[in-house]
Amino acid sequence: MDNKKVETMAFRVVGDMGGAFTMALGYVGDRLGLFKAMAGAGSLTSVDLARKTNLNERYVREWLRAMVAAEYIDYDPLAEKYVMTEEQAFVLADEDSPMFVGGGFHFTTPSICNMPKILEAFRKGGGISYSDIGDEIPEAIERFFKPGYRHFLAKDWLGAVPGLVPKLEKGAAIADIGCGCGQSTVAMAKAFPNSRVVGIDYDHRSIERARKLASEEKAGNVTFIEAAADRIPRDQKFDLVCSFDCIHDMVDPKGTLRAIRDSLADDGVYLWSEPNASDKAQGEGLGTVIGETGARQLASEAGFSQFERLPIDNPFNQFFALKNGNH
Repeated sequence: MDNKKVETMAFRVVGDMGGAFTMALGYVGDRLGLFKAMAGAGSLTSVDLARKTNLNERYVREWLRAMVAAEYIDYDPLAEKYVMTEEQAFVLADEDSPMFVGGGFHFTTPSICNMPKILEAFRKGGGISYSDIGDEIPEAIERFFKPGYRHFLAKDWLGAVPGLVPKLEKGAAIADIGCGCGQSTVAMAKAFPNSRVVGIDYDHRSIERARKLASEEKAGNVTFIEAAADRIPRDQKFDLVCSFDCIHDMVDPKGTLRAIRDSLADDGVYLWSEPNASDKAQGEGLGTVIGETGARQLASEAGFSQFERLPIDNPFNQFFALKNGNH
């Protein structure tokens, strides 16, 4: 054996282990308000932060040291105080920032807590229903994707489809498939008040949160339907159908794409996003890995005649624009 390769492999695993623990501690900081308490507060001791958050100082001290080791916050050894810089706060504490990552902490740890169910799925096959993955995860997913929807969806993502934004500004029918807690749906409704937007998701908890969000944001041109993704209303045709990071999770992705195709107006467009990943698909249950090749194949099998990868520079997602068999 090559001892250098052995060493590299071992250190890789240990490094990943450290990353996993860091994400868990990031979850603690996000859920208990430690990151937000440090933002704009200047230099703090562990005693200061514990008092500010009403938490146990001994645990806060260890958390602070771990965050310094992870290079999430800074430490002044002379003053023996901790500080969160403006840039760190922009990423770790500001919910309105386009670079906010709190949803990542919130999503990762509860997902790993599903490991006993995942082990059982490995043994027996099948999967885990979204309704069984825990109460935190719908909110966590909402927080993880919210920065992109609020800051980039209306202008950058929809704007990449030629002629689409003027049509939406004038007034169009939009469907948001797998809308989750409604962040994308409400973002489009607010950006295009002359359009009518419907969000569809089968998870009851998510639809409840979506309706609450629409009410809080006073988005009167949006409605939500609690239904499976392929149950798109058949009493109208849509000028725009969107699905963001959800087709890969569906039991029957091809059937969902067929339903989307059938719901489009003659000149309608389907905007589809998936994670930036390999082109190697994994059967009907796609996992997170579709890739452009897999997406093209699915689109063709579902009957779409036009498929275009949009020129959107995004580190996390790739975006496709599809049209139906009439155009």
